[in-house]
Amino acid sequence: MKRYLSILTLSVCLLGVVLPALAQAPKKIPADKQRALLWKPDKGQYYFSHALVFDYQNKADKTAGTLKVHLDPVTGAMCFVKETSFGQGGKAFDFVIGFPDGKYIFCGTDEDGKKVRVNEVVKEFKPDADTKKQQQDDFKTYCVPTENKREEFGLTATEYDLTYATSGNKEKIWLTKTSFSVYPLYGLEFVESAVSLPVSFDYMNLLPSDLLLSEIDSKDLVLKLKNFGKDPYMANTKGYAVVKVND
Repeated sequence: MKRYLSILTLSVCLLGVVLPALAQAPKKIPADKQRALLWKPDKGQYYFSHALVFDYQNKADKTAGTLKVHLDPVTGAMCFVKETSFGQGGKAFDFVIGFPDGKYIFCGTDEDGKKVRVNEVVKEFKPDADTKKQQQDDFKTYCVPTENKREEFGLTATEYDLTYATSGNKEKIWLTKTSFSVYPLYGLEFVESAVSLPVSFDYMNLLPSDLLLSEIDSKDLVLKLKNFGKDPYMANTKGYAVVKVND
């Protein structure tokens, strides 16, 4: 009898460990009713039902404000609009659409006033086996989770101790587990077209695609995810003529 009680106790303990871990897996965000009508990539029409909204303070540049990133939860595509994201960091472009496969669409106006579209692919989205292994090792080495967790906007965020390899400096960051890839946001650091966000999200070589940097307070940057929820936006690439850029 004692043996069976011991086995039962062990099973209960294991369930106590496994079930919370399974519960932490983020649920996929379902498509809203408008998406079926408005998501038409073949016609150059893209519908984004949700948005990530960050408050930021760039201490180095002495700037502060709000940054919005529109999201299609179904595909993971993201849209960056001049007025609410990159601003003067991309004077020639009206908006940018990024996809989890590394493809980007830039729509704007050239020096002659013509509406143009530039397509670009970021190869860093598909690293080779060695690069991917190095990323995984670096994440385990330099990002150590603390015991602090919190629920926000229906997602789970975990605090990490981040150590910088070059300087050895440490700081605390919060990473939010997502059901979609955040690489379209991180990958904007690699594009050759002249667009840059007011703060750097240069974390693709360190963080997995399902971990969003949702808070950091460092000597150079203060960033916090202020909101995540429904905020419909539609981008239309129709009328922008495709132009080729030098490789």
